[in-house]
Amino acid sequence: MAIRLKRSIYRSLRGELVIYSIISMMLAVVTEFTLGIIVAKIARSFGTKRIKYGKDMNISPDKTYPPKEFIPNYHGIRHWNKDTLMAVMFIILLLGFLLFIFYFLLLTRRITKDMSYISSYISNIASGDMEIQITGINREDEIGEVVTQVNRMHSEIERLMKSEREALQANKEMITCVAHDLRTPLTSIIGYLQLATDVEKYPVEERQKYASIAMRKADRMQGLIEELFSYTKLMSGEITLHRSSIDIVKLVEQMTEEFYPLFMENNLEYTLEQNVYSLILDVDGELIARAVSNLISNAVKYGKDGKAVYIELEKYDSELQIRVTNFGLIIPEDSVEHIFDRFYRVESSRSSQTGGTGLGLNIAQEIAVLHGGKITVRSGINGTCFTIALPIDNCSDGNDVEKD
Repeated sequence: MAIRLKRSIYRSLRGELVIYSIISMMLAVVTEFTLGIIVAKIARSFGTKRIKYGKDMNISPDKTYPPKEFIPNYHGIRHWNKDTLMAVMFIILLLGFLLFIFYFLLLTRRITKDMSYISSYISNIASGDMEIQITGINREDEIGEVVTQVNRMHSEIERLMKSEREALQANKEMITCVAHDLRTPLTSIIGYLQLATDVEKYPVEERQKYASIAMRKADRMQGLIEELFSYTKLMSGEITLHRSSIDIVKLVEQMTEEFYPLFMENNLEYTLEQNVYSLILDVDGELIARAVSNLISNAVKYGKDGKAVYIELEKYDSELQIRVTNFGLIIPEDSVEHIFDRFYRVESSRSSQTGGTGLGLNIAQEIAVLHGGKITVRSGINGTCFTIALPIDNCSDGNDVEKD
């Protein structure tokens, strides 16, 4: 539904109302004066009507009835008493006032109509009907400004409602994901612990094996829970950066070494290439480590078929790029633009082995943004590469040595 307002040539509503008042007053005076002339002429026509001479009437044919003095002239008005003058003046003023109101309402009917449209529009918004909009706004006065602000309010309400719907949908997806991703390892933990505690049926070595598997499943559950906590803190703004001077190159090297057992477990070769030996940045080391860890973990999960993971550090004039490349399945183009959305996972990659909360990449993105950087992805026949770009404007001078 669209409400269209007519064009107005006025830039000020007050000025328009003043002009309408003046015009209404002038029209009232002209109308009253015209009516006075018409009434006077009608009265004179009746007063000058000749009466035919009658044999039995003692009236001269040259006489008029009633006489011309029936219409009051200046000399007649002079003989009016005070009450008569007051009555005549009251009638004239009352008639002029009524004519003024009539013309003013007639001239301002468009303003009233426009305000009624706006009032109806706001009532529809209050009742929950968000499909309407005011279009064809051609007013440049205060009413036009009101319409502009109301339309802006409408857009903002629509945005908030859309955001609220997305948040509700995200919460539903989160509950579904958490229920699925926690139930699977929890079921395995319970099963393996039952086997590990069955001392009569299984020997010590086998029970230790089951306990070790249960421990790995528990570690996975702990990682999922920590990821959810991290996401909640990031989204609520509870996380603040605790910056300190960190050698970002050493940090990435350390994170790579920590993933060595996971690389071996998944039969993945890995390489770490860099064009700088050391670079001191003022960052939150814990959060940067979390972002890099999420990218490497993602590469391990989805790059098993590629048999290799490349980790690169490259320093440019204004930024440091940390790139993690895997050679698993190519991410479809329609998924690339959503890959950093919370709870989003490429459908074909959803399995009991790779399934997570779908928050790892979103958390990495938020951490990069908190540091004034960004994260990007490209996927093709040359692999899927995630890149964290961090500004190095605040890096310490003389503490970085580039390779030849």
